[in-house]
Amino acid sequence: MTEIIYPPQENLYECLTKAPANSTNAIILISGALDWRDTIGIKNYLNHCIRVLKPGGLLFFQGMPYYLPEFGIFLDKFLVFKYWIAIKSILHNPTKGIPSEHAAILLYVKGKERFNIQRVRFPHEVCSFCKKPLKDWGGKTHLMNPEGYAISDVWKSLPVGDNYSQLTSDVISTLIKMIGVQPDYPKEQSKNIFSNKIQDDFNQSKIIIGPREGIEVLEHFICEPHHQYYLPGFSATVNKEIKTTKINSNYWDVIHQGDAIDILKQYPDNSIDLVFADPPYNLEKAYGVYNDGKGIDTYLDWCSSWLIEYIRILKPTGSLWLLNLPHWAMYHAHFLNQYLYFQNWVVWDALSEPRGKLMPAHYALLFYTKHPTKFTLNYELLKNIDSRQYCLRSSCINKRKSSGDDQKDLLTDIWSDIHRLKHKRDRDYHPCQLPDALMERIILLSTNPGDIVLDALVGTGTTVVQAARLGRKYVGIDIDAEYVQISSDKLEQINKNGFVLRKTIHRQKSSINKKALQLELKELARNLGRLPTPNDVKENSKYGLDAYLEAFPTWGKALKAAKLEVRENANRRSENIFQ
Repeated sequence: MTEIIYPPQENLYECLTKAPANSTNAIILISGALDWRDTIGIKNYLNHCIRVLKPGGLLFFQGMPYYLPEFGIFLDKFLVFKYWIAIKSILHNPTKGIPSEHAAILLYVKGKERFNIQRVRFPHEVCSFCKKPLKDWGGKTHLMNPEGYAISDVWKSLPVGDNYSQLTSDVISTLIKMIGVQPDYPKEQSKNIFSNKIQDDFNQSKIIIGPREGIEVLEHFICEPHHQYYLPGFSATVNKEIKTTKINSNYWDVIHQGDAIDILKQYPDNSIDLVFADPPYNLEKAYGVYNDGKGIDTYLDWCSSWLIEYIRILKPTGSLWLLNLPHWAMYHAHFLNQYLYFQNWVVWDALSEPRGKLMPAHYALLFYTKHPTKFTLNYELLKNIDSRQYCLRSSCINKRKSSGDDQKDLLTDIWSDIHRLKHKRDRDYHPCQLPDALMERIILLSTNPGDIVLDALVGTGTTVVQAARLGRKYVGIDIDAEYVQISSDKLEQINKNGFVLRKTIHRQKSSINKKALQLELKELARNLGRLPTPNDVKENSKYGLDAYLEAFPTWGKALKAAKLEVRENANRRSENIFQ
């Protein structure tokens, strides 16, 4: 049996220090109920958390985006980073940037043992207009698990609450289910009870969640909201005498081919309105020239070397936007906090494909400025976005808008309305191309017509193409001559037509659709009592095995609906046994 301990703040440190090493299955540490500004004190808590966790044990560390990176980098020295979980919370405005609803939980594991969390599902949601599944990835009705959809690292479906100074009961319950036990909240626990629990032997599986004051279901008062005292960019210094440098026309509306740092050094200080970067993620992707498999220190040093140039050339009223995976973004944020003013950690909720027990959907968009308050932000122009109760299917969008059903939500720092590129017809020959809509939003938010937009890792040119289309000046840099040529060709089309013409990809249309094939496998699974094999299909399918091999990249993809049938059969058998 697993016991959950909920020590109050006055007992939490004692509980951690007296617990034996390697004795605890999981810890949920709620920094919002502590004073996160006491970095030494928080790191002492974390040191003891690291010590008492069992090998393979889980640490969930709650906090807010502007201070979590420092603690995340500290934890990286001792534990293995797994996820930055973004949780939609009550709306607040801690900076002059975009209104924020992003509270966060870092998830780390001790050691390199097998990472084990339980799959948790949230109830399915449907579009309020077309009534189809709200998630159109894996949202085909015949593929939907009746228990709900597997959660990702962006949580938007839970009831909204204060997850800054506390964690709501729904969030706590979800975390406990991920650990693999059921929530068990005590009605009352005194100091003496906690003192006794500290003295217990830790042979029994234990989970520590604290401080108790940070758990909404146990403490209904709101802790002191430390975030209200936060001033963005607290470590940076405002220089009131900085003046903008005007550059001549040879410096803009150009794409350079060459090393980013060498070319950036040619641009004068304080001369660019918006600098953007979407660097390679060090995942060994197949770029044409660049090596995407650097050592960690080499990769981070390389990123910092062009970031320092970005900071130098940025105008006093300018903005920096940087896209990366959350793990690397922690390091970028910690570096940028020394020079610029933090405005937002924007969560781009962009699941590429469903996989894993906690599906990775979170891409981090860091938004920094050179001045804490005096910078371009056209929020009023873009603040209204389509309501999140609608799906993103183009057919639904067209029908509901023509019918006058067009409710709006506020744009915040969680962006779920922009998809990754899914179709070959929209892609260039590049492993990590960004959607036009993402760059359009960033450029419209942080620049005005005639401003200069620079991307030193421009790839196939999404940034410069959108800048040109929106009436901004542009500077693009890339080391790969082939990518530069693709960007130049697209810019030529923008100048000539006002848009980029994509080649139509003609695919031979099969007379048998995927749904029919998947439903046949589901029926086979029902009859066989197990997952069908290719040999089963050869013997029993009216479509033939070749139809499956042509329609699906792997046999596992074809079996998705059949797996649901086998799982449901197993559940029915279990229910019959216990009746």
